[in-house]
Amino acid sequence: MPPRPPRPPALIRTFHPKPHLLRLHLDAPSAFPSASAAAPFEPPTAPQLPPRRQPAFSPGGFGLAGGTQRRPGQAAPTGLGLGQGLGLGQGVGMGVGKDKGKGKGKAEAAEERVSEIERLDREIGADEARLEGKDKEEAEACYVPPPATLYYHSPSSLPLLYSPSPLPPFQLAYETWGTLNADASNAIVLHTGLSASSHVASGGNDVASSTSSKPGWWEDFVGPGKAIDTSKFFVICTNVLGGCFGSTGPASPYPPGDGETRWATRFPLLSIHDMARAQLGLLDHLGINKLYASIGSSMGGMTSLSMAYLAPERVGRVASISASGRSGLNGVGMRYAQRSVLMADPNWNRGFYYDAVPPHNGMKLARQIATITYRSGPEWEQRFGRRMLSEAEGADGVPGLGPDFLIETYLDHQGERFCLTYDANSMIYLSKAMDLFDLTAPALRALADRFNAAYPDAAPFPYPSDPASVSASPSASGSGSGSGSSAPALATIASPTSASASAAPVSPSPSITAAGPTPPPKPKRERFIPTSKSPHLPELSTGLARLAHIPALVLGVQSDVLFPVEQQRELADALRMAGNANVTYYELGGVWGHDTFLLDLQGVGGAIRGFLH
Repeated sequence: MPPRPPRPPALIRTFHPKPHLLRLHLDAPSAFPSASAAAPFEPPTAPQLPPRRQPAFSPGGFGLAGGTQRRPGQAAPTGLGLGQGLGLGQGVGMGVGKDKGKGKGKAEAAEERVSEIERLDREIGADEARLEGKDKEEAEACYVPPPATLYYHSPSSLPLLYSPSPLPPFQLAYETWGTLNADASNAIVLHTGLSASSHVASGGNDVASSTSSKPGWWEDFVGPGKAIDTSKFFVICTNVLGGCFGSTGPASPYPPGDGETRWATRFPLLSIHDMARAQLGLLDHLGINKLYASIGSSMGGMTSLSMAYLAPERVGRVASISASGRSGLNGVGMRYAQRSVLMADPNWNRGFYYDAVPPHNGMKLARQIATITYRSGPEWEQRFGRRMLSEAEGADGVPGLGPDFLIETYLDHQGERFCLTYDANSMIYLSKAMDLFDLTAPALRALADRFNAAYPDAAPFPYPSDPASVSASPSASGSGSGSGSSAPALATIASPTSASASAAPVSPSPSITAAGPTPPPKPKRERFIPTSKSPHLPELSTGLARLAHIPALVLGVQSDVLFPVEQQRELADALRMAGNANVTYYELGGVWGHDTFLLDLQGVGGAIRGFLH
């Protein structure tokens, strides 16, 4: 037998930027071009990217030849191959042509199976469209921001926590509902989750009819007479900084470019606090000094807490739904897995894919991982069970390697839809911002040290011990740079008009007897016993001292695997330990998992209505 010829070296796919973009590429050694000779553009610090990975084996596999070669006389394979998706009618012929003698009966069975697949696909698509408010119109592709919205254009740069150079003047896409009253005291800001746009409900102010008539992602919760009543409140919702639905983000034009060049991964690393600071600028633009309430769910729950920390004098109430005061490691790990599979897609090209094919495969897999964390196992059992397409009537009963269980077809459907409606870089940046969120005192002190040293002339990032007069609001004046003390003086936190959960009752006046004055009885101090067993509780309560006077609503869901209910217990207990006597905590049941805030109108909507009214 002749010796086997040597295997050719592995093909390494490389990407070369277009000539007119070469000088702006992330790996280019040349300096960034200046916007003008008088005012050179100083870009904010870009995040560090993971090293390039090169395969150490043949693309054909571990010792296997690539391609679809078959032995002489071997029949072509039928059914689903590895990684082959099951679209409508795909794989329907499995086993159908094996025995043509069965004739009409087999053909009718195949038609019935096609109808069953189409019905299931319609049900899954309609269900998800209803949940996401897209039952009348699909979401805009992220590469072209939706034109039918309102825009706030910042007049100045935005200082950033993780960059010594600020973000150049930016824009936020937003929508409003209801009417702002004369003293601007009825405004509510709704903070979105990671992938939501500013279109929270239909009927928005001053937007095109095509947008105003479209149901939003919280349609059943926001509107006249609903939980967030727009006949009483002026509601604002923005697409967060770093998003892809109109606000400045990685897909936005790069300032020194020609209008077609995108930021891509030159965009600076963001924090939740940066997003909240940007929204404070919008409030100044709208003439709103103090919000009636700041409400958010998931990532928005973090942003809501951040706004109350940065500018407590501007927030009347704060609601955090299915969120936490510090990102748990379970969520950090899941989001890292999502970013890993996305960045492993060759089409991601280290973030520079806007002039080429986007990383749809990576986005699809990332969304499938995310969807698993958004729902719960009990719901999967109730909704899908162990039903399989290969077991449908008329099928040959042989499972395929592609989507076969109904839960698999559901995840496949979710991934396909999301990769066409959201920007991959925005998902990477915003999910990382969620991972970095931490309101414990040591983390906040480190951020304050970093920020205040880099931006001595900007409104400061407050220390946990700073009074409410020290604000990060752009309109704040004379705030100083913060006290920087190591721990808050909790004795000065308790409100003089309301009793704290840990405050001592007023001692009665001493009585006079024949034997002389009797000493007053020793006051009984009400002891607060937290339900959370988190070792970080003391540090978190110290970090939340600036929220001691703000009524708070905390909502948790027992079936949530992304933000386990223990994190909401920890947040509620930390607020109480910080001296907040007006903390309302609800723990909801149900099987919807993290997405309960989108679905449970009675539980979530009722809690919000009661909190606001």
